[in-house]
Amino acid sequence: MADKPYLFPISYLVDANISADDEIVIITGMNQTDTPKENYKHLVAEVQQILDEHHAKGEFIVVDELDVNADRDYLDSLSFSTFMKEVADLIQDGDQIYADMTYGLKSYTLAMFIAMNYVVKACRNVEIKQMIYAQFYRGDNDAPSTIDIIDITTLFRINSIVNQATPGKKQEMDQLLSFMIG
Repeated sequence: MADKPYLFPISYLVDANISADDEIVIITGMNQTDTPKENYKHLVAEVQQILDEHHAKGEFIVVDELDVNADRDYLDSLSFSTFMKEVADLIQDGDQIYADMTYGLKSYTLAMFIAMNYVVKACRNVEIKQMIYAQFYRGDNDAPSTIDIIDITTLFRINSIVNQATPGKKQEMDQLLSFMIG
């Protein structure tokens, strides 16, 4: 899909995986400052165009993030835990998840990762289909901007295995990880 001029990495996932008559939900973590709000308008328009082209339907849900500048006094582990719970509450039995972990404060990205880890274990038939991270390079002087979209789904799956480790079993886990990773 390199020939598609999408602005948002999630758009590539939607376009590649949506079928006619699908109904999807796009959950976005966002603080309510001007730039994210403006970017969100572009995201909705871009994804809606993809949905229309595929004759599919979509619902857009925003989970509020605190503004790191205005709400600095309120940023603590509880605010990120609350965000994690809000995201997890939106995921239901049977959901298939395509996640873009690119944007936002790293603490929110980690909270999203934990929310997905939780729902995969706590819900019935929830599957992380693909998880991506996009690296942006804005270019130096005359060099063009580039984007690399990296599939990090394996990291999610490895995390699930690592969570099964018990004290004193590092050698066995090291062997398993070496076998898996190569």
